Amino acid sequence: MSSQIKGIMLMASASAIIPIADGIAKVLSENHSALLVSSGRYFAASFLLLPLAFMKHGRNALPPRHRLKPHIVRTLLMVTAMTLFYVSIVTIDLATAVSAFFIGPVVGSVAAVFLLGEKLTKTKVAALALGFAGAIIIARPGASISPGVLLALTSGVCYGFYLVSTRLASGETTPLQALVFQNVFGTLLLLPQAVLTWTTPSGFEILLLLGMGLISLLCHTLTINAFRHADATTLAPLSYVELVTAATVGYVWFKQAPEPNVWIGAAFVATAGLVLIFARKAAPLAES
Repeated sequence: MSSQIKGIMLMASASAIIPIADGIAKVLSENHSALLVSSGRYFAASFLLLPLAFMKHGRNALPPRHRLKPHIVRTLLMVTAMTLFYVSIVTIDLATAVSAFFIGPVVGSVAAVFLLGEKLTKTKVAALALGFAGAIIIARPGASISPGVLLALTSGVCYGFYLVSTRLASGETTPLQALVFQNVFGTLLLLPQAVLTWTTPSGFEILLLLGMGLISLLCHTLTINAFRHADATTLAPLSYVELVTAATVGYVWFKQAPEPNVWIGAAFVATAGLVLIFARKAAPLAES
């Protein structure tokens, strides 16, 4: 098996598995607040990750102090994105939420123009237009707009800025250190909300929370290893496998099927992402 095929299989596996964690969050949200579920997911991931991090890095399990600021911003954005997403799936199906969430990479690409000084290209303008059109189709502004869809779209926007902040935080920090900080700091950020909305989980629900944390760490590990075998242009389109798995989990677990407008909007958003991936070297707008 070639290295590139291994990378494709690893990335496809990560994208296929992550909606299972979202499905677990939806199950838990039936009896507990989304804030508590989000906090529990971060705590579970920290609980599983910290021993490994200390074994590998010892006292240096966290990023260097002089590099903490970008990691704090990055974690704030991710915690906000995940919490909003978990709140959204209480009222809408997983496929709709994931479709709206995928506006994130498009937002991130355009935000990088202003925050990282990247060049504005026709490709990015076209991708933003496609992504915005997809978001409008999913939200159906002519009808009664679902608050859950708006929350999922906002979650995607936060995720887009998270992607930009991740690039700012990448220097002098290993992926493991960044992941440890994100989960530990995320747990602390959500702790007050968890206390205020506390409802005692059953033993089975604690296992589900641990399962969420384990799936999250597994997907992160699969993604890191995928990029060791194949380039980003090859792997990035495979993230859209998540749409199929989310629809499957939503239908099998909750008997929820997305409406036709969601699939149409998802196609627009996915096309926007693919345009960015396959035309990354488009001429700058000012030169085209």
